[in-house]
Amino acid sequence: MSALTSALTGLRVHQAFLDVIGNNLANANTPGYRGSRVTFSDLISQTIRPASSPTSNLGGKNPVQIGLGVRLHSVDLRTNQGILDDTGRPFDLGIQGEGFFILNDGSQNTYTRTGVFGVDRDRFMVDTASGFRVRNIDGEDIRLPIDEQMAAQQTSSIDLGGNLPAKVEGPLAEVLTTSSAFQEGTAAAITGTSAEPFTLTDGDSFTIAVDGGASQTVTINTADFTNIAAATAAEVAAAINAQTTGLTADGSSGSVVLTSDRTGEESSLKIDNVTGLPSTAIGLSTNLVRGTETTATAATELNDLSDNVVDYVNGDVIEVSGTDASGQPFAGSFTYGTDGTTLGELASFIDSLIPDAGASVDANGNLQVTADDTGPATLFVTLTNSGTGSTLFSAHGFATTTTGTGPDTQRTSIDVFDSAGLRHTLTLTFTRVDSTGWDLSVTTDNPDDVINDGQVDGIRFDSDGSFFAATGTGTGDLDIDIVFSGQSQGQTILLNFGESGSLNGVTQLGASGSLRVLSQDGFAAGDLVSMSVTADGVIDGFYSNGQSQELDQIAIATFANPAGLTRRGGSMFERSVNSGVAQPQAAGTGGAGVIFSGVLESSNVDTAEEFVRLIEAQRGFQANARVIRVTDELLAEVVNLV
Repeated sequence: MSALTSALTGLRVHQAFLDVIGNNLANANTPGYRGSRVTFSDLISQTIRPASSPTSNLGGKNPVQIGLGVRLHSVDLRTNQGILDDTGRPFDLGIQGEGFFILNDGSQNTYTRTGVFGVDRDRFMVDTASGFRVRNIDGEDIRLPIDEQMAAQQTSSIDLGGNLPAKVEGPLAEVLTTSSAFQEGTAAAITGTSAEPFTLTDGDSFTIAVDGGASQTVTINTADFTNIAAATAAEVAAAINAQTTGLTADGSSGSVVLTSDRTGEESSLKIDNVTGLPSTAIGLSTNLVRGTETTATAATELNDLSDNVVDYVNGDVIEVSGTDASGQPFAGSFTYGTDGTTLGELASFIDSLIPDAGASVDANGNLQVTADDTGPATLFVTLTNSGTGSTLFSAHGFATTTTGTGPDTQRTSIDVFDSAGLRHTLTLTFTRVDSTGWDLSVTTDNPDDVINDGQVDGIRFDSDGSFFAATGTGTGDLDIDIVFSGQSQGQTILLNFGESGSLNGVTQLGASGSLRVLSQDGFAAGDLVSMSVTADGVIDGFYSNGQSQELDQIAIATFANPAGLTRRGGSMFERSVNSGVAQPQAAGTGGAGVIFSGVLESSNVDTAEEFVRLIEAQRGFQANARVIRVTDELLAEVVNLV
């Protein structure tokens, strides 16, 4: 009976099925474990009757075959991704995607998904379970410089950024300006429209308001005239002058002309009849009239200034005194008619008294005194009338309108390193030379340092505030050269102000100053403090000097047929003739997965699925055992027949 041998093959393959399931379940918690899958195929079949083709009278017949059992078709490696479990240990590494870590036992490479790595006594990166060494992308063992210092690097460049203020605060010369501007004025005037003689009436009167003041009464008296019925313009003018102040009446032309003593827009005249119509008889208008004024210039006569109430006469004196920019006193007397009569001549006289400042009349009509040099100053000027009682300068005292200051400066400091890794502090001082240019000077914190070239001149900016160029001095436009104390050779450091025409470096904008050093490329020697692994397998070392560097790069091997690898044990695989050749490469390239640090890939065994398969294997084994039992009973019946 073939059923007996068929059932026997069934027992054997289901036993193998159970073995694979048992191994999968045993490794359900093995990091990086790849589960296996079993498939079966039937054995050859006994042909009882072959198939026949149809005839003209009968249809075709299928073959009659009885199978002779089952055999193990394959045990396949499952390559699906396992879950990445966090461990927090930097050298616990998991691969997300295809590929295997490459280990070397001294003679050949093996491959694993289990990245439980550490560093041995000889500083090699190894698999902690087997001691096999981890390979890099160059096919060499990874050796980490755990007890090696990072060498110092001297500073060769400094990158600058931030803002130099566009608003000019200095250098500025001190400026004194009169507190209010001078105006050149004309007097208010009323010219009579009638010519002498005038027919007047004794007792008639009129009022005159001068410069908006109280009305002054003028009365026509017979005693003031030779013939009141034929009064002359001179007699009328004399009567008006005798009874009023603040104006001058003149009759020399045959008509009466009234002129205010004051000039400018503040001067005015207003006539009103009180008794009779004397102003009409004289031909004087009763409309309000005002003087006019314009901005004074250097050519304006002092007597034509609007604020001048009492005219100067030859010999009148204006006293000038004060202190110059350096604090020395000065004094002088301006004599009207001798030293001049105009506002410009007065300014020239003041200018002659102050050796370190200049005086002039500005475009707004102010007297202005400006120090010759920039920087703090002690300018002080006063003007005093003497002999005339004029109050011309009482409302025009000098005040400081621009305080003398030194040049605008902006400073920043940076620590740099020499070739021995010693730290030195540089102070960079920017000094404004004009509205678009600055000079830079460099000093150090050690008086024994020798600065061969510490100046960069002509740092210029475009109208939009972007850096334009720098002329520089010394051996390089933007270089400084310093021999630090204890060093035998000079150290050249490039100063980078940014890209010309760009706002990515130093700028000159309307904002406040914010100059700063963005970076410098020097550092002291340092010890390795910690390490980490990036997604592309690079091992980064972090040092006590704040620097980091790539120590090595872990390789990932991929295979054309990863399911064809041969298990070696210890969660490792070896290549086989059907797996293809290992292709070492960086993680994340060429189909290789990426590396995660601080995690381990869990087993890809699905426990629930394995239990279902376990039931299938158990039932399959039971069924084949039952076939053997039934076949045995049938054979026993045959024996009993004998």
